[in-house]
Amino acid sequence: MINSHSVKEDIRSALETLLGPEVRTIGVDQSFRDFIGERFDSLMAVEVVTTIEERFGIEVDYVGDDVRYWFETLEKMEQFVKERLEDNVTLQAM
Repeated sequence: MINSHSVKEDIRSALETLLGPEVRTIGVDQSFRDFIGERFDSLMAVEVVTTIEERFGIEVDYVGDDVRYWFETLEKMEQFVKERLEDNVTLQAM
C-alpha cells in the first residue's frame, strides 16, 4: 500500500524546488493555476509534470491522461501518482 502522507509531502517537496516555498501553503484542493497565477502557464505545467515524473519514476501520457484534470490540484496529483505507483507495483509482481 502506498503511504498517502508520504506521496503528498514528496509532491510538495518536488514542487517547492520548482515553484518556491509558497507551494507548502497551497491547500490540497486549491487550483495551482489560481495559486501560482500568471507564472503557471503551459511551459510551467509541463515542468510540473516532468518534475513529478522524475520524482516518482512514473510516466505521464500527455494524450491518454487528462493532464489538465490530474495536475490541477495537489489532491488530484496525489491520487494520480498513487495510482501510477500501485500500477507499477502490480506490473512488477507479474
